[in-house]
Amino acid sequence: MKREMLVVLLVAMLLVVPISQASGDEPENEPSVALKVVDIVIVRPVSAAVATGLTAVSLGTMPLAFVCGVGEHSARILVVAPWRFTAARKFGEFNRYVDGRPITVVPD
Repeated sequence: MKREMLVVLLVAMLLVVPISQASGDEPENEPSVALKVVDIVIVRPVSAAVATGLTAVSLGTMPLAFVCGVGEHSARILVVAPWRFTAARKFGEFNRYVDGRPITVVPD
């Protein structure tokens, strides 16, 4: 049963991708449907799990980080950046956030 469902899903994805690319109404810098599906199904859940783990690490190391004077910077890197990557991007875009900032920038 699971194998049949997987085959149906893969066939449906293979049919959707060529149709959406052949329509020609997408702008050139718009991600493909396949890339959006990969982002929604694989990348976002994995990045949410990583962000949750890093938030736990941040909570564990925060007292020491504040004593050392790097608490705010470590919170930006360990909490804000992973959650921003998970939720503040358009589907299928991996190089910039919705507000136009590149992914490599940790917001102030």
